[in-house]
Amino acid sequence: MPLAAIAAALTSALIHASWNAALKGGRGDRIADAFLIAVGGILMWGVVAAIWGAPAPEAWPYLIASVLIHLVYWFALFSAYDAGDMSHIYTLSRGSAPLLVAIGAALTAAEIPPPLKMAGIALVSIGVLCVGISPRAPLKATLWALGIGLCISSYSLVDALGARVAGDALVYVAWTSGIMGVPMIAFAFWRRGPRLLKDAAVAPIRGLAIGIISFLGYGLVLWAQTFAPIAQVTALRETSVIFGALIAFVFLRERLGLRRWIGAFIVAAGAGLIAFG
Repeated sequence: MPLAAIAAALTSALIHASWNAALKGGRGDRIADAFLIAVGGILMWGVVAAIWGAPAPEAWPYLIASVLIHLVYWFALFSAYDAGDMSHIYTLSRGSAPLLVAIGAALTAAEIPPPLKMAGIALVSIGVLCVGISPRAPLKATLWALGIGLCISSYSLVDALGARVAGDALVYVAWTSGIMGVPMIAFAFWRRGPRLLKDAAVAPIRGLAIGIISFLGYGLVLWAQTFAPIAQVTALRETSVIFGALIAFVFLRERLGLRRWIGAFIVAAGAGLIAFG
């Protein structure tokens, strides 16, 4: 893999783990958070659209499909974090995606990883699942996490192909965020009503910041996928489980047993094979 793609995927992993921890560790008002995240995404869209315009027409079918998948993803994400611990939900959902993306990339983009890279992708998935599986976790939280994993694998593949067709990952992800923000804001007002603005004003900077940094983190991984193999970049990004486990342990005071730490090291070994194997 090109060093630029490795650096972009790892940076995106750290960003992703950080904003998920902020979401889980915040005030607990998921509706207000969704509203503010959507506003942050629309702000980024406005800046990018004003400077660089719209994506190529060929990218619009991918963009529309991505928006629909992301709306399901966000609904599942908020529902999951209401039902269980970040360390369980985050890792299980991320771990179920890389192998599915590898299969999808082989079928749609004819990208078949060499044996060492495929072993690295498998190790990342195994390690993430090892970290995430918790026998005592509520079944509802586990099912939501698996649903999130399906969404992740779907939008990862759609967006990687869409960014390649668009020829500009930044423009593509900006328009995805801008369009997606409209139904997210409508949903938030439908659930909360006029008092949504008052609730959002309690901690507006955190929500807006999550929307902006999540946009930047995803833009990085899409940019990497325009010139590096889709499945390998996706799997490398799942090293976010290591960052997520550390953040959950240090800042959210969640307990992490030996099994989860072993899983994190397995993820690191898989990432090493992907990057340098």
